[in-house]
Amino acid sequence: MQDLLRSVSDAYKGFSTGQKKVGDLFFREPIFLAFSSALEVGRRVNVSESTVIRWTQKLGYKGYAEFQQVVQRKLAEERFEQAEQKTLEPNADQSFLENLLDAEITSIIKLKQSMNEDDLLQAVDLISSAKHLYIASDFFDYGLAHWFSGWLDMAIGSTEMIYPADGHYYSQLSKIGPGDTLIAFVFPRYTRMVVETVQSAKERGAKVILLTDSLESPALASADITIKVSLNTNLNIDSYTAVHALLTSIMRFVYVKEHAKVKENLARIEAVYKEKNIFY
Repeated sequence: MQDLLRSVSDAYKGFSTGQKKVGDLFFREPIFLAFSSALEVGRRVNVSESTVIRWTQKLGYKGYAEFQQVVQRKLAEERFEQAEQKTLEPNADQSFLENLLDAEITSIIKLKQSMNEDDLLQAVDLISSAKHLYIASDFFDYGLAHWFSGWLDMAIGSTEMIYPADGHYYSQLSKIGPGDTLIAFVFPRYTRMVVETVQSAKERGAKVILLTDSLESPALASADITIKVSLNTNLNIDSYTAVHALLTSIMRFVYVKEHAKVKENLARIEAVYKEKNIFY
C-alpha cells in the first residue's frame, strides 16, 4: 500500500485542483475509494465523476475500475502483513476475494496447529456426562452459539441458551449446579454479562468449558477447560470461520461418543418432520 501512496504523492503536483481533492481523500481514506464508485467519490469531495476517472488515468490506470482493484488488493495485502503468526502469504496475482478466502483457510490452519486434542476430548466428556447443558455468549456471537445449542439439544437433549437479555435468565441461573456444564463463548469485544454468567455458573458448582480467543480472556479464571481459537479480522469485520470449524468438530466427536443416543434422538425428530410434512 505504501508504494501506491508514494506514487500518488509523486504525481500530486501535476493534479488539477479537483484531482488534488480526490488525492487528498485517498491519503485520508483509501478504503473509501476501494469500495465506493467514482460517482460516490466525486460527491464526497464535490467534483465530477469524470474528474475522478481522469485522476486515475493520470496515475497510469485505464480507468477507475482498474485503480480500485489495485487498491483493494493492496489493502488486503497490508492486512495480511499485519496479521500475527500468518501461515499463508497473500498472492499479488489473486483477486481481493481470493485473498480474503485464503485468510479464512489460514484461520483453520492455525486452529489445526494450535488445537490440543486432549482438551477437546475432555470437553466432549463434560458435554456427554452433564445433567444439563447451558450455552452462554456475547451478543456478537449469539447466532453461532444459538445454532450450536440447538444441535446439542437435538442430539443429546437437556441443552438451552442462557442469555441475560431474556427474562428467563435468572430462573435458569438459579437452577445451575453441580453436574451441569456451561459452554461459554467469550470473544472480543468481551462483555460483562457473559463473564458474570461464567463466574456465577462456576460459583454454583457447574463445570465451565470456555471458548475464547486469548489466554488473557477475562473469563479464564472461571474455566475448567479452555479452548483457544482465534478470530480472523479483516477490514474491522470479525470472521468466526475457525470457531465454526471447532464447533463442528465437537459435534462430530459427540456424535461418535454418544452414537446410539444421538442416532435415536435425531431419528425421533426426523419422524416428526415427516409427520408434519416439513420438507419438500
